[in-house]
Amino acid sequence: MYNSENREKILTCAENLFRKYGTRSISMDDIAHHLSMSKKTIYESFADKDEIVHLIITAFRKKLEGLVEAIFDRPTNPVERLINIFICITSMIRETNTSLIYDLQKYHENEWQILQEFRDDFLASKIKDIVTEGIRKQYLNSTLDVNFYVLLFIEVVKLSGNEKLFPQAKYSKQEVAINLIDCLVNGIASEKGRRVSKNLKLNTLQNLD
Repeated sequence: MYNSENREKILTCAENLFRKYGTRSISMDDIAHHLSMSKKTIYESFADKDEIVHLIITAFRKKLEGLVEAIFDRPTNPVERLINIFICITSMIRETNTSLIYDLQKYHENEWQILQEFRDDFLASKIKDIVTEGIRKQYLNSTLDVNFYVLLFIEVVKLSGNEKLFPQAKYSKQEVAINLIDCLVNGIASEKGRRVSKNLKLNTLQNLD
């Protein structure tokens, strides 16, 4: 029998396991074991593991979009928006095991495409709007190539989660964020924009784990 409470518990448990171990190494038996639930109960709510993966990734994209929209809608300046969006997205990437990224790319093409569309369409559009506003309001250098910068921003976001480049044993989340923001924001900011960036680093980045 369908049970909405069980369904939410299953999705939450599966998401935690996938983020920690990837999808390939986690079976329906593993999910059932962690929930002290029979596998039959899981199959009453979901056809298979692929459906669970799809629902989790779809919800994750909506969550990311909601977080970005919330930052975008705050009555603040473009530099602060850029920094807060960067911190938001990269923090979630750094909290996700690279096994999940690999598994999505190799075994869940449709779900990987959902995340690609978030990055290349939704996020890129938001960053372009922020940078355009930043130039207009003189927070960013007027000579900046907006389209080129958007591509650079997206690529740096991807790099932030690269464990080979930035192993967590060597670089804390704070160190990665501060150094990448220095490159991404201070390199294109006007004096006005750099003052905002400096103050925000002192007040916000120190709160990162």
